[in-house]
Amino acid sequence: MMMNNKVPPRPRTRVGKYEMGKTIGEGSFAKVKLAKNVENGDYVAIKILDRNHVLRHNMMDQLKREISAMKIINHPNVVKIFE
Repeated sequence: MMMNNKVPPRPRTRVGKYEMGKTIGEGSFAKVKLAKNVENGDYVAIKILDRNHVLRHNMMDQLKREISAMKIINHPNVVKIFE
């Protein structure tokens, strides 16, 4: 009798319509994860912020500026914000 030593895959975490995948980047207060839109199959990068770090270091204005800039920039070599 052969034994199957394969570990079953972990269930994927879902955030809204996105299924989270592996970490593709990490900084001092955020992680970037690869995610798949389960509705249409598109892959996206999701930035996950450490809320406590952001609040502790008064970074809300910086985040608002980053979001505003990402909304108005439209270039194929620059990240586009979807939600």
